[in-house]
Amino acid sequence: MDVTKEVLIMVTGSHTKPDNYKECERTWIPKLRDLGFNVMVSLGNLECDEYGQLTENDFENYYELLSDTTIQFRTFDSKDGLFDKSIKLPAKWVLEETDYKYYFRIDSDSFVHPERFKKMLEDNFEDFPDVDYMGCCHPWMSWNPHVLQRRMVCRENHIASGCAYMVSRRAMKIALDKMRVLQPFEFQADDWVLGRAMWENGIPMLHDSRIYFESKYRSLVKDWLNIGIPDISEESSHLAIQHYMNGQMKKTMKKLKL
Repeated sequence: MDVTKEVLIMVTGSHTKPDNYKECERTWIPKLRDLGFNVMVSLGNLECDEYGQLTENDFENYYELLSDTTIQFRTFDSKDGLFDKSIKLPAKWVLEETDYKYYFRIDSDSFVHPERFKKMLEDNFEDFPDVDYMGCCHPWMSWNPHVLQRRMVCRENHIASGCAYMVSRRAMKIALDKMRVLQPFEFQADDWVLGRAMWENGIPMLHDSRIYFESKYRSLVKDWLNIGIPDISEESSHLAIQHYMNGQMKKTMKKLKL
């Protein structure tokens, strides 16, 4: 499988906070494109934030291509639009408008090491050819983050972190049919809403520790064993994607000589 032709990557950004996705566009996104990947930026629509109400037009004309590499979905550009612009509408667009077999959503404050990312996909498609859902398991299950771990997880309340996750066409179809926003905060929690639809319908997540949801610049998990947080900028690191790297990407590229 040529992973560059089968996987569409979208980086979730915002008009009102453009620094994050533009930092990605200046650093690792061009490198992924050089490898042959189609990498797009996904944005919301500021008009929706202004009038705050969906109309019939929003459902019929739910996207607009601002350029070959930027798509604007007809939902809130603010955090209240995260569910729509991260999974619901991108999944609908991928299924209806493209032939890609997989959609890979990456947060705009995540850093991607291009070659490691490509190798991660190649490894996983070879070893798990039927994978439908992949990411970094959250909550973290006390695995050593410095060691490469790949585990199938299908457990209540365990999801792929929103820093980066991948779904197949099969998983997207199930998600669009089964995802439900049950509480207001879930409009800002695409990973949770998607993950719930996955475990409730028996779709296991391939946890891959090469995707990591925290960094030394912002930690989420108590370091009980005092082993520290892995750093994607280290030459010996196994990490392919690391969250909370905004403001550090140029320095990271330089250190990695990318």
